[in-house]
Amino acid sequence: MENNNFKPITTDKETFEKTIISNSIKDTKNLGICIGNIIKDGDSILLSGDLGAGKTELVRYIVEGSGNDSFVRSPTFVLINNYSGEKNITHCDFYRIDLGAEVEEIGIEEYYENSTVIIEWPEKIINNLPSDSVIVKILFTENEDQRKIMLYSTGSKSKKLINKIK
Repeated sequence: MENNNFKPITTDKETFEKTIISNSIKDTKNLGICIGNIIKDGDSILLSGDLGAGKTELVRYIVEGSGNDSFVRSPTFVLINNYSGEKNITHCDFYRIDLGAEVEEIGIEEYYENSTVIIEWPEKIINNLPSDSVIVKILFTENEDQRKIMLYSTGSKSKKLINKIK
């Protein structure tokens, strides 16, 4: 399923923090539940990975771990889904957005303070991303069921969040 043309997001502010190997959907679920337990309004998570890498699946478990029982579906066609609850989560998928599109018209910035914003395909809106974000790069490995999940911080808040992930 891997697309050799895909390049994960890279920013000049990112600092590598840790690698997590997920050998199964159960491992990915455990990671998502952990992240969901520790997120709070104002956090932002950028999910970068090729088609089929498991980005939406990870979001599903982050939402579950946050205590929200909403059904998570990929917002590929609507761009943004909101999950309100004990912790508010704004889930964005910019796969279908044109690189030259007017990202400002989407209004993503209005969510940055009042919820945890999780963005799939952040490469598409590179100039409109929060300055302090957790970057999650999900990479295929030789094993079909395994994923290499690399975590990067872009500031002190994201570094603290990553340090809480076990």
